[in-house]
Amino acid sequence: MSRYPHKDLPLKKAKFDNAVFQNKKPARLGSSRAPLTLQVQTEERMTEILQICTDKDWFCEINIDPESAEDIAEMTFLLSKQVVASSTRLAGRNDPCPCGSAKKYKLCCAK
Repeated sequence: MSRYPHKDLPLKKAKFDNAVFQNKKPARLGSSRAPLTLQVQTEERMTEILQICTDKDWFCEINIDPESAEDIAEMTFLLSKQVVASSTRLAGRNDPCPCGSAKKYKLCCAK
């Protein structure tokens, strides 16, 4: 028998499986791992779309099929994304409120 009783105890099994923490993030749309898949009807439209994609540094796969309808939904989704505005400086407690109410920040929007 050991002088240290905790040394003889069996090891505990981990509560969480390691697979939970090893998930990869999905690839960003328009990247090399997940290119845009677009379908157009004419060569001229393909060059327009390709020019937009190269300007924005997006990867795309464009198929030309005159019989099917044009499908550029993924590109319009990326074009319509709004950029989140961020302020360069936060207002202090006693500074005027940035909302334009002419009150102190602590009495207006900080509540």
